[in-house]
Amino acid sequence: PAHSSLLTRLSMQHCIRPLPSDTMADKASDSSNTMLRRNQPPHHRSSPPGIKDGGGRHPLHNANGDGCHCCSSLAHPDDTTSRIPIPFAPLQYVPKECHGSHWFPSVMSAIRRRWYLRYPIALLSVVMSILMFGTVYSEVTARDPCQVLAETRRADPPPNLPRLFHYQSKTNELTHETSTWMAVLGIDADSGSKEYPDIHLDDMTSASGKWTSVYWSDESCLRLVEEHFSTFADTYRSFPHTIQRVDSCRYLILSKYGGVYADTDISLHAQDANELERLIPDGVGLVESPFRYNEIWQNSLMTATAAGHPFWDTVIKVMMERGGSGNVLSTTGPRMIGDSVQRYRHNTPDSLSSKGRGGTIHTLPCELFQRLPMGEWDTTFLNVLGRDVLARAVPMRGCGRYGDGKCEVTRHSGKASWTKESLI
Repeated sequence: PAHSSLLTRLSMQHCIRPLPSDTMADKASDSSNTMLRRNQPPHHRSSPPGIKDGGGRHPLHNANGDGCHCCSSLAHPDDTTSRIPIPFAPLQYVPKECHGSHWFPSVMSAIRRRWYLRYPIALLSVVMSILMFGTVYSEVTARDPCQVLAETRRADPPPNLPRLFHYQSKTNELTHETSTWMAVLGIDADSGSKEYPDIHLDDMTSASGKWTSVYWSDESCLRLVEEHFSTFADTYRSFPHTIQRVDSCRYLILSKYGGVYADTDISLHAQDANELERLIPDGVGLVESPFRYNEIWQNSLMTATAAGHPFWDTVIKVMMERGGSGNVLSTTGPRMIGDSVQRYRHNTPDSLSSKGRGGTIHTLPCELFQRLPMGEWDTTFLNVLGRDVLARAVPMRGCGRYGDGKCEVTRHSGKASWTKESLI
């Protein structure tokens, strides 16, 4: 046992290897010379004349002759431990040209010498393992988007659907994503979008199927609040962040007019307007969030098949209750929407909500409308870390692969420009 442990030590430090079985038989005549060389320091050793095969290669070289099957020599040339005789089968010293063929032992040796490298490497390994587990879990649990599409598609569009496409921006210049809505819905972008108050709802619910785009600026939102939601005006003005006013305005838009609202970083990939209309549920539709660790729905894409749905009254009440806070997510964002849905469903029996103006609250499946984006964040580093990294670390049911085009109706690139103060 002592010889065995010492041999293991020498084998790792000095690249001493037993000769292959066929070589041992052929080189029996050189055993005594090999045993003598074994007692010499590594830098004094040389390969004996008889250890090369007919092709002129070292017996430990691989078949191509371009490397050695050996470990890297980690011993100092003056190490004298190799001079201890060991009664074992004929051994040979691996030449130095083999030492560079295996980098892993050298790297591990460097890590052992520099103990402070262990902690970041261990942390990186844990993070990568968590990300891999979360990603695999999402892939395995994801539903087939095309099956979801077949289950969600209705036979006919909602009756009397307000064919209004609403979008908000600092200017009326169209983004690439918003332009896709214009193209699919058949809206003439050159003629420009309507602006408040030049909106006539009766013309938008006709059976002609013609869609109209409506551009909402900060000024038009303020006018809408003052003229139609005066009780909310003080709360609206008191919001500490502009994004809170932007969020709240979109709820008031759908309450007043109905139709479809989409952020300017969401693109439409439906074949035509009819395909989109057949995916709009009766009542209110809220897009499902792919970030389930943080929220259930988002306000980036919403639909309303009729104006004046009572759900929006609940939303306004919740925003007024929380108006003094600067927490965007809880006052006007996705968490507020989730709390409003819970309160509305609790206070409104199913029989009444189904008979109300426009029906109930529905979820727009994330498999069709909002998959987890990847690498397209035009936002702060912390937002990227939380949404692009953390979202893949937490085991959640997947929404499908982003950007693969497989039954993908809308695509949210997730730029989240509101997180940059200069763009708010």
